[in-house]
Amino acid sequence: MSDSKAIVRVNSSNTLSDLLKHFADSSEDIVFLDENSVITEPHLQLLTDFPRSAAAALVGKQPDFADTLVRATQVVSASSASHKPTEANRVFTGAIRLSKKQAPEITKALEAAISRNPKGHSLDLLLVALVRATIRVDAVELVAAPFARNEDAAVRAETSKAISKIKIPMLRLKLANRANDGFFSVFFLRRVSKLLTWAAVKIGATPNQVTIASFAIGLYAAFLFAQGDTWSLIGGAILLQVSIIVDCVDGEIARYTRKFSELGAWLDAITDRVKEYAVFLGLAYGAFVQNGYNLWVLAAVLMAIQTFRHLSDYNFSQVVKARASEETPVPVDFMAEWDGITAQIEEVDPEDENAYTKRRIRYWLGKIVIFPIGERWLAISLTAAVGGALFTFTALPLLALFSMVWVYRVRIAKTLVMAKTRIQSHVIARQLDLGFSPKSFLTRFDWLEPSLLRAVELGAIIALFAVTGHLEGSLGVAGFVILFSIAFHHYDNLYRSMQNEQKPKWLSVLGLSVPGRIALMVLATILGWNLAFIAAYFSLLFLVASSFQWVVSHRARSSS
Repeated sequence: MSDSKAIVRVNSSNTLSDLLKHFADSSEDIVFLDENSVITEPHLQLLTDFPRSAAAALVGKQPDFADTLVRATQVVSASSASHKPTEANRVFTGAIRLSKKQAPEITKALEAAISRNPKGHSLDLLLVALVRATIRVDAVELVAAPFARNEDAAVRAETSKAISKIKIPMLRLKLANRANDGFFSVFFLRRVSKLLTWAAVKIGATPNQVTIASFAIGLYAAFLFAQGDTWSLIGGAILLQVSIIVDCVDGEIARYTRKFSELGAWLDAITDRVKEYAVFLGLAYGAFVQNGYNLWVLAAVLMAIQTFRHLSDYNFSQVVKARASEETPVPVDFMAEWDGITAQIEEVDPEDENAYTKRRIRYWLGKIVIFPIGERWLAISLTAAVGGALFTFTALPLLALFSMVWVYRVRIAKTLVMAKTRIQSHVIARQLDLGFSPKSFLTRFDWLEPSLLRAVELGAIIALFAVTGHLEGSLGVAGFVILFSIAFHHYDNLYRSMQNEQKPKWLSVLGLSVPGRIALMVLATILGWNLAFIAAYFSLLFLVASSFQWVVSHRARSSS
């Protein structure tokens, strides 16, 4: 949903007390804008229309001038007539959003600043007061358009004239790009998806409609893979790429139209996993019916590796954020000469083009090696089209393991310098699914705990099914679907925990937990039960009932 906030224009006569009064009187987040600022509407909407949980300042870059320091996407130092930053790499544009979620901290910081009677523009003093009080201020980048914050009317007029020449719809489309994407996504997928996004916006398509379309295309790609013949494999490979291109469009539409929802984010994330693992199922089945290959174990192992990696990726990020939020940073006195920032040595001289080029090459190589979804699905398509399922299930695990080694060596090094304590957040504990433990077992390596438990569960079931022949021939379908349903359940737990939700008790009871599911599989193989019934049960429970409950609960919450 769009969450537009009103803009309060600020002039040089307004004081910090005036801003505090506006904020205190407002019942929702408020956006302040310097009357001398000239900024495009799409960039202002990054503050007014996007859902945010913290204060945010619009910053940009200008040649030979900077007055604000941004590190790790946050403003950490700012300037005013009374303050100079130790280091600066951005320009504050004079636009800032204050969050009501931080109201007590913001009020306290501004009251303390007002008592010091500082000199300077009230917006500059506001930003300085926030960052020196260690209140989180997200940096929103102003890119791809000119801007100005200047008392000279001629400068503002010139900037306005330059902005008038910009095609605003194309600017919106550029801003709709997702930041920090992979190499293949940036240089191919997103360039194609922009054309589809433009068309989708024109016809009024919604993000969820596009997600469902991408999902349908991905499932049909899996169906073609299941045929097993050469042309079907090629067709499936092409459609898989079409699916991921369309998948880029839903988020771009959401950002273009500024319509966001938790349901849409969940639907986008969960359908990606279903498509990918359905493709594994289709490839393994097609190899069996066409060539008699038993690749179910390889397919299941690849799915387990990907599940292990995905969960650890998300959880490492969540734990790092949780630890940062639980730290108690040291505030800096509002009128102190030093802003508390230690200057960093620039590793690469910006004037050295060769050094800059090498750094960019290393950056993109690193992006490729971490094996994000764009590169991963490209590898699936190429290997399936060129060498069939056997090639895919041989190459993909090797590539995934190499990527894990590359990524984990850095994460382990970072983890070893973390405090040897548990985080206060429940994001890890809610994913354990053990049926008895409310807390995680590990301390600083807690981010790895859900993945390790998934490795134990999926690894044990794969080994059991492999030994008993339940991942061979036609029996492999039921065995794989059981593993697929369990993996989906753990993704569901992950997404719920990331949104600070506890899964329903009935789902925990009916899902049996990790020990219960392993015991059930052991019992089923010993007694010779038909695994198709268990596959149907877990599919209906984890894929259908759980998803239905999630959607219904979120719609009820939105309507209320």
